Amino acid sequence: MNCWVKSGVGLLLALSVVGVSGCGVENKAESNSIDYQETEEAKVDRGMANQPESSYWFPEELLQWDFSKDEDAKYNVSTVPLATRVDKTKLIPSNKTQNSEMKVVALSIMNSSTSGNAPRGINTFDANVFSNWQYIDQLVYWGGSSGEGIIVPPSPDVIDAAHKNGVPVLGTVFFPQTAHGGKLEWLDTFLEKDADGTFPLVDKLIEVAQSYGFDGWFINQETDTVVTSFDEAKENKNEQTADNAGGLNKEHADLMQEFIKEFKKKQADLAIMWYDSMTSEGKMDWQNALTDQNQAYLVDADMNPVADSMFLNFWWNTEQLASKELLKASKKKANELGIDPYDLFAGIDVQEKGYATSVDWDLFVDDKGVPYTSLGLYVPSWTYSSASDPDDFQNREERFWVNDKGDPTQTTALEGQDWPGISTYALEQTAITSLPFVTNFNTGNGYNYFIKGQKVSSLDWNNRSMQDIMPTYRWVMEHENNNDLSIRMDYADAFNGGNSLLFRGNMTKNSASQVKLYRMETAVTKDSEITTTAKASDTTNLAIVLTFEDGGTETIESSEKVVNEWTTLTYSLEKFAGRTVTSLSYKITSEKTNDTYELHLGQLAMTDSPTTEKLAVANAEVEDVVFDEEESNYAGIRLVWNSKESQANHYEIYRINKDDTRSFLGATPATTHYINGLERQKNTQQTNLEIVPVDALGNRGVASDPISFEWPDNTLPKASFTASKTMAAPGEQISFTNTSSSNTDKVTWEFEGGNIETSTEDAPVVTYDKEGVYKVKLTAENEEGKTPIEIEGLITISQKVPAELALLSLNAKTEASSFTNDSEAPEFAVDGKLETKWCATGTPPHEIIVDLGANQTVSEVRLAHAEAGGENADMNTKAYTIEVSQDGKEYKKVSRTINNTKKNSINTFAVEQARYVKVSVDKPTQGSDTAVRIYDLGVYGMKELLK
Repeated sequence: MNCWVKSGVGLLLALSVVGVSGCGVENKAESNSIDYQETEEAKVDRGMANQPESSYWFPEELLQWDFSKDEDAKYNVSTVPLATRVDKTKLIPSNKTQNSEMKVVALSIMNSSTSGNAPRGINTFDANVFSNWQYIDQLVYWGGSSGEGIIVPPSPDVIDAAHKNGVPVLGTVFFPQTAHGGKLEWLDTFLEKDADGTFPLVDKLIEVAQSYGFDGWFINQETDTVVTSFDEAKENKNEQTADNAGGLNKEHADLMQEFIKEFKKKQADLAIMWYDSMTSEGKMDWQNALTDQNQAYLVDADMNPVADSMFLNFWWNTEQLASKELLKASKKKANELGIDPYDLFAGIDVQEKGYATSVDWDLFVDDKGVPYTSLGLYVPSWTYSSASDPDDFQNREERFWVNDKGDPTQTTALEGQDWPGISTYALEQTAITSLPFVTNFNTGNGYNYFIKGQKVSSLDWNNRSMQDIMPTYRWVMEHENNNDLSIRMDYADAFNGGNSLLFRGNMTKNSASQVKLYRMETAVTKDSEITTTAKASDTTNLAIVLTFEDGGTETIESSEKVVNEWTTLTYSLEKFAGRTVTSLSYKITSEKTNDTYELHLGQLAMTDSPTTEKLAVANAEVEDVVFDEEESNYAGIRLVWNSKESQANHYEIYRINKDDTRSFLGATPATTHYINGLERQKNTQQTNLEIVPVDALGNRGVASDPISFEWPDNTLPKASFTASKTMAAPGEQISFTNTSSSNTDKVTWEFEGGNIETSTEDAPVVTYDKEGVYKVKLTAENEEGKTPIEIEGLITISQKVPAELALLSLNAKTEASSFTNDSEAPEFAVDGKLETKWCATGTPPHEIIVDLGANQTVSEVRLAHAEAGGENADMNTKAYTIEVSQDGKEYKKVSRTINNTKKNSINTFAVEQARYVKVSVDKPTQGSDTAVRIYDLGVYGMKELLK
């Protein structure tokens, strides 16, 4: 199983830093049959150099941003418009405490870092596939850090998934505290006006949101304070003045209010949520409520609206402030100002403890149980980051969002500060308001990929754009007799995509279990029908139970039964034409008694008249392709195309094999796609790809013409080797290792001055008896020819060389291209401790320079990567270059590593005199994460000069 636990972006307050059978070119059109060759599991996430990346900026960078000139921009565009939800007032509450006026916003870490995120996933299972959209009204894509960027739009896969469910998504504008790298100059640039008195960054924020297709911005301004806790805030409150030298002041506050008003005037449809941090006087003084000190961010002096909503700081829930009943006071204040109190979101920080977080719910609701304000959840993605595996993630999701009973109709008694589940207050909402409605119950990731029940790929994947609308109710079940079923996502089997819905447990012969799955509001016509694709361990009768807007309930049987292979059942709705369906349930009846009964639901489709549209693809092309440096056996491929005549539900991407079978490579609703690390097939010089449009029911249209690209000629072997040391005393053993390309059949070594002159071994051991400087030559050979590599002066032998080389870099002066914060600065790479590290984020390459103080003899650099410091092996540095210099200006490359996987690496090179040693990291991790983590950097050699 892939690693699940991921590090967070940061905290909001003090901790913020955050196959077509015969489907050749000739008869490809309109065929639904594909002759598949199962795509094998990828052993390594290659992380190719041209992988598109989700955007992030500092203010000055965003001012210079141009969509047309950003090569990644088109990959960051959402393709799913915001769906309309059923009006809350028409929803029937699942329990007596649910409230239709109260809203929920989630400030969620959807990707584990600000940088390095593939726009629509990549070939790894690991992803936060949140699916309880029914309980939230807005999602804030939480991100931003002082080391990467502070203006962060949501990645398009998150927008797509949210929009399918009718949830608006906001990007983040995050000004960190100075203690965590925040700079007041970023705020000054953000609030700078042009010659005509308007804010250039207002236009840029609007342009980004409209270009990428999301719904507004969350603004969190906390720069210019080092406060980290409630107690510290209380102690330092009187010390924070508006006129501190060069610091935050009232002008900043006034400009921010003006900025928001200009934004809303220019684009009222885009939302602005303000975080309760900076007061209207320009002080960092969290109010934890709507007060005179922060109301100006919601209404100005003339009672004109400013921001749409406010996220209230967390401390309303502290023992110190409980007596002030801040949420009750906030509601009163909102009513006085003509503000909807449910546009205030009472913040609860659940990042550390999730549903173990202590909350005084009596402060949130009045004596009748009615919430004073809406609910703001900070990092509910705890359910993902703390989970040990996919089942644990789903269990935590259920406990957090529903309740400890896993049934929203069974309310949890509010006792003390226990977590009642969000369903206690929030209604289950739905965006299913028209036909067709089709779901394959996909979460948006998988260990395999299935098409019409056939496993076509064992490649791990994630793409939240492919997530279906998941069940509205988790889980509302009624059982007869001894029936008892549990429900989970099954990644081992699916009909379409990566998973199915698995019912498992005890079933009694001819006794029914009914499960309510979806809330909807869909009109029925004479052509409407429902189909369900399922399979079961025992023959099963599967009926559909519909409720209607007129209050009626109807049970619809099928003439077919579910058996132990995928079976599609059809239910006609013709006799219900003119009525509107409001909920859909299944009634499950097994023909056998079985305490290990299983039922897989693979697809549910509710459709009208069949479509006659012909799906097609036009103008498909390889926009860019790069190959791995090592052997050109892997390719990173950017694909673009256009839909033709009509919009497909999604597109499938295939490699066309030599035998005319197809290997599945990915699926996406967008008209762009990135293939990461496509492996070269043996003796292939050209690869053909194909894009197939698919409708919601899985019907395939006309495939694109084959898209081709050429591979570099790698028939000749590439010769390379390493030496255990390059500086030694006479008679000391030196081990050499052949690292030539995998197509090498034979190697021949030549050792000038060695005790052996030649060798054909892969790892010969050589000694040198006489002092001197010697060359080494290796020739790699296969049936296509020979390739030599010869390094002059590689080996230096001297009586002066000690048995152990000296560590020259301990506590030396360092500088770096960047670092995340003061506790991960470059000096921590040379302090000799594995408890500290240098960490830098943002776009590679990342550079660190060690100043040895004077020219010294160097021949070796040892690096301790992420795993050596206790992090995951996936975070180990992959590709880097080592250079040396005597003056700090002119550098000479002495070592290049392109595919490191080890936690500790030893990099040897010919002896050099150098004062400065530079390590430049261009591939910081094994995958897509762009943060470099070096726990130790040791430069070894001698202080005495040998050259």
